[in-house]
Amino acid sequence: MRIVIAIGGNAIIGEQERGTWAEQRANAQVVARELVALGRDGHELVLTHGNGPQVGALHAQHSGCAAEVPPLPLDVLVAMTQGQVGYLLQRRSRTWTRACGPPRC
Repeated sequence: MRIVIAIGGNAIIGEQERGTWAEQRANAQVVARELVALGRDGHELVLTHGNGPQVGALHAQHSGCAAEVPPLPLDVLVAMTQGQVGYLLQRRSRTWTRACGPPRC
């Protein structure tokens, strides 16, 4: 069965977390474990994801350093964090697959 899964940016940063890279990696590992399990069950997965908290954090970082480094426009920050979250999910899924074997096809 083909399953479309939307992963919100908040699934990668917990409610009481600061959003450190270690926290995001740990949360993405939990998501990846479930994705790999679905793949092992024979499902075809179509993934999409959000990046709200990630782009907000990057915007705050850029705004805070505007005197030293010119900040980038919001659309560029959105693109950067979309890539970041996609990379994170892909890496965690690959790590989980390596540890547990490939999904059944």
